Amino acid sequence: MPFILQWSQEAEPAPAEILHEAQATSAATVQLVHVARGGWGGYQELTHDAGTRPAGTEELLHVALAWRPAAGQVAPPAPQVIYGTVPATVRVRTSLGDPVSVELSDDGTGPTGTITLPGVITPGEGSVTATVEVQGSGGTAGTLDGVSQPYSVRTSFRQVTLDLDDQWEVDETRGLERTTVRAHTAAAVRLGTVRLPELVDFIRKPTPRPERGQDCRARPEPQTMRVSGVVARAVQAAGVFLSFGPNVDPLTGEVWTEWDTPYSTAGKTPQQVLDDTYFAIGWHPVIRRFGSSVQLLILPPGGSDGTLDTTGDDLISGGTRRQESAQLPASVVMTGADLLVDLPDLGGLIQLAPDPTGFEQEILPNLQWLRSAPTPDGKGEVRTAYNKVLGQIVGVYSTTTQRLTVQEQVNGQTVTREFGRVLTSEEHTTSTYHPTCGDMLLRQQTVKSSWGYTVATKVRTEITGAYGFISAVTAGDPLGEETELIEQTWSPEGWLQSRVKTTRKLSSVQQANPEGELPDRGPLAPFEFLERVRFETFRPSWLMEWRESGGIPVPVYDADSFDPVRLGVRGGTITSGAEPMDAAPTRVTCPDPCSKRQRAIPNAVQIRADAGRQGTEVTRSVSWTRDRGTLATYARWVAADLAQRITRTRTLIGVPPIVPGMAAQDADGRGLRGVVQSVTVQVGSGQASTEVITHEPQPPRLSEHAYQSTQTTYRDIVLFRQVGGVTVQHFTGQFDGNAPRFENVFVRVAGTQYPSPLDELEWIDDPRYGPTATGNYGQEAMT
Repeated sequence: MPFILQWSQEAEPAPAEILHEAQATSAATVQLVHVARGGWGGYQELTHDAGTRPAGTEELLHVALAWRPAAGQVAPPAPQVIYGTVPATVRVRTSLGDPVSVELSDDGTGPTGTITLPGVITPGEGSVTATVEVQGSGGTAGTLDGVSQPYSVRTSFRQVTLDLDDQWEVDETRGLERTTVRAHTAAAVRLGTVRLPELVDFIRKPTPRPERGQDCRARPEPQTMRVSGVVARAVQAAGVFLSFGPNVDPLTGEVWTEWDTPYSTAGKTPQQVLDDTYFAIGWHPVIRRFGSSVQLLILPPGGSDGTLDTTGDDLISGGTRRQESAQLPASVVMTGADLLVDLPDLGGLIQLAPDPTGFEQEILPNLQWLRSAPTPDGKGEVRTAYNKVLGQIVGVYSTTTQRLTVQEQVNGQTVTREFGRVLTSEEHTTSTYHPTCGDMLLRQQTVKSSWGYTVATKVRTEITGAYGFISAVTAGDPLGEETELIEQTWSPEGWLQSRVKTTRKLSSVQQANPEGELPDRGPLAPFEFLERVRFETFRPSWLMEWRESGGIPVPVYDADSFDPVRLGVRGGTITSGAEPMDAAPTRVTCPDPCSKRQRAIPNAVQIRADAGRQGTEVTRSVSWTRDRGTLATYARWVAADLAQRITRTRTLIGVPPIVPGMAAQDADGRGLRGVVQSVTVQVGSGQASTEVITHEPQPPRLSEHAYQSTQTTYRDIVLFRQVGGVTVQHFTGQFDGNAPRFENVFVRVAGTQYPSPLDELEWIDDPRYGPTATGNYGQEAMT
């Protein structure tokens, strides 16, 4: 320890008296090695041997000369000089016995200790308590140059209880046997090793999913869990209790919400839970031990719990001061839960679409419209009416009218009759969907009517149409109705389970007096129909089983002459079988009628530090909030935690009552200043010294900037189709306040199947072709 306890004030160079106290606890020789500067040109090593008695104290008086520099020589820094008596009397003891030396360290991650005991012992398990008592004194301290000031060493009492480690070491030197044991804070270690069960209630016991038909107002609300409550339970699993000291919990009121912002602790350690929460927002931990209790103190950036004024207080024997700035990045990015925004209102884009009429028919949920198109041969017209309800087409009605020419043989002569535009067919399809799942088709029926024409047909007027589109057309002889009925059942998981298809088709017609004179011939009328039923059963293993039954016409022969008499109808199973499918059975994803589909926008806030290290960026993420103001606050905390700082290291005589997390301040600028980061106490040979490291942060200058993502793949909402691609609503990454900013972008799409409006399309900005779709598109299921 570079102190001269008593300095002679004579003008001529004179010896300095150095008083040492040494306590030996065994009948051994104590060797004291001292280094003294013998003039400014070199060092002289003085070795002293002294024999001591067990448990005795021997005072050794040594004389050394300290020379002043000659004229023209540059003197090294003047050593400190203590005028007066020994500044502190130290006594240390442990629950394992009186030690030779004790070292106690605390850097905020949990106190630790190293204890050296005389002799050979077996530490065992459990805990050890070390007590350090310092009886301080005061006096005057200065330098060889005569500058002096008063000092005082605190009288202090420190007691630390630690858990014995399974590490120990024995020095087996004959006559100097010693045992060194190590101790730590077991609860602090458990923070990083204990594997947690599921502590989030809605993950452990989720709310049952409601039935789709259940009234939205009668459904249970999603569960929530307080973030701070989960963290407190996590650290308690390691035997630690959570505290914020004089500060307010920064996550007060923050919650994880079932189905929206979930979180799970299963398989994580308490340290990982802390990393996901408080440490992610720039707050930092200090672990303190009070007897057998361990406290995890969470402090804000630059914050402290308690203050110690060290002005002129504890004698400093050395220290350093340095500026640290490499840890401050140029920017801090804080990401939160995705920002949910409503889908674009396509109704306002109808006039912007290349085909406004077709776009309107596609996007409006409830609409009826009529479409006309020529027949393939160009001689007729097909008029089709549509009925769209709740986004599904539940009715399609179509008629076909065309010009006809009929030729027949009458009395050996060919008779030709031309009909103008007459009704030839009518088809009406109605569909029924599940009331709470619009994609799940339950029943579909198609009724087809046709009209026949001969040279003797008497035409009449028929009223046709549906869904508000009615018209009168000329028609011939009705030939009855053909029907096709499809009924389907679905599994609770949304797979198609079975399909029953029933068909009734016209197989023959009849006419009264078909060979008579034209005026005497009757109209055409339906005669025979063929009915068939097909049963299909689908397995999730890509297997379809099928069976067909119903009538099939077969000829009936005379039993004697074997001449065909008529066609008969056979019933029963016609054929059946099973065959593998090329794909899985049809599956539907049914949106929950109580859920509203929204678009998820990446939610990130960027804070830049003027003095940050160029080109560096720190990214943190939280999962419980999407509020951008809150994210900005978190980002500023992170930047403040990484701010430039002055780090001071001081070595003190004595053991001041200071621990990590406290703030030290002094008025003279020589002592401790800043928030204490670590404290190391060394006690031995009747002396004690404490090394303290503090941080004095320098608040950075911060500014918020628009976050520029480095992503090269985008996912945006399709607005409408165009030739060669689609127009999407692209999120620019910019915000107007809390509202995201969008722009319309044309994206090239290859192939013939384009995504539909409101599909989410993935695309890249190709350097050759510009925005180009990757081929991935669709709509996520809202369950």
